Parts: sequence; structure tokens; C-alpha cells
Amino acid sequence: MALKAPVHQFTETQSIRVTRRDFFYVSNILSAARLVTVPFIFFTIYREQWIFAIVWGGTAVITDVLDGFFARRLKQHSELGLILDPVADKLAISAGIFALVLSKSTFPFEAFLIIATRDILIVLGNAVLAYKAKMITRSNLWGKCTSFFLSVAITFYLLRPIVPHLPENTEFYMLCLALVFVGISTVSYAHHMFQVLEKQNQQ
Repeated sequence: MALKAPVHQFTETQSIRVTRRDFFYVSNILSAARLVTVPFIFFTIYREQWIFAIVWGGTAVITDVLDGFFARRLKQHSELGLILDPVADKLAISAGIFALVLSKSTFPFEAFLIIATRDILIVLGNAVLAYKAKMITRSNLWGKCTSFFLSVAITFYLLRPIVPHLPENTEFYMLCLALVFVGISTVSYAHHMFQVLEKQNQQ
């Protein structure tokens, strides 16, 4: 991803400085390309075109891996990348999950609600931080693990109609593992946000 945060740490900014040069960074172009895959991921899953859905999902994963590689290799870290990378991740994953729920897959609607609630809470929390502390909290290690395992779970749900002989309930067990990280990351974000707000109130 565009910038890797150390374990248990968050990357924050108190002012967004985006220059014209940032739009030409290879890492940011790849993150933008991942945004382009979002509607294709949704519609191919919704229409149950499973092979095409895997291709588009795989493209999103590859751009996610490569944007982090080029950001580090070419030293192309930027405020734009800090915003673009996690937004692209969340939209791609959310599009895949929402389409699975609307399709004839066995993806549990309750899991969709849990994941959607977590994302909404993070957005609202960041809105409060932006208003009161003039900063935005970025993804930490737990958030990145959550995105990874959700992506893996979605992949298994896409594979099930194509490879029916997959071990029974593999996709469900992987989803359960992803939901564990959803819970951990939610608590991690909430704890950090409350710490920031408490520090802000003491100033």
C-alpha cells in the first residue's frame, strides 16, 4: 500500500498537502487504477460472472501490492497516497461484499452488516477527529490485516461456484477469521481515537 504503518501505530496528518506531482507518482496511479476496478468487481459478482469477478478482484489485489512496492522503492510517499490507498481498498472490498450479498452466494447478510457498521464507525470517528483535533487517522496493522483476510474470504466465495469440490465451509471459516480482525481493528481504532480526543481536551 502507499505507506506502511509500523505495528500498533497510526499515521496521521493535520494538513493535507497535495501537489500536482503526486498525481504522477506510480504508486498513486496504481491506487487510482484500483478505484477503476470497483464497478467492474461489483457488476461481475452481481451478474455471477465468477471468472471475470476473480480477474477484476485479482487486478485490485495486484495493484494494492504494487503501489506499496513502488511507494517504498521510488520513495513516492505522499498525503494523496495516504488517502487514496485505504479508500481504494475499502471501496473494492465493500463492492465485492455488497455484490455477494445481492447475488445468490451464501455470504451471510449479518457479516455484511458487521463490516458495514465498522466502516461507518471509522468514517464517523475520523469526521469527529477532523473537526475537533484537525487530524485524520489512517490504517494501522490491524486494519491492513482485516483488508487482507476479507479479500481472501471474498476470493473463496467467488471460487465456490467454479470449484465446488473445495473443502466444505472453507469460505465461511475464512470469513469468521476475517471478522475476528474486524472486531480487533474496530477496538484498536476506537481506543486510539479516544486517546487523541482526550489529549486534545487536555490542551
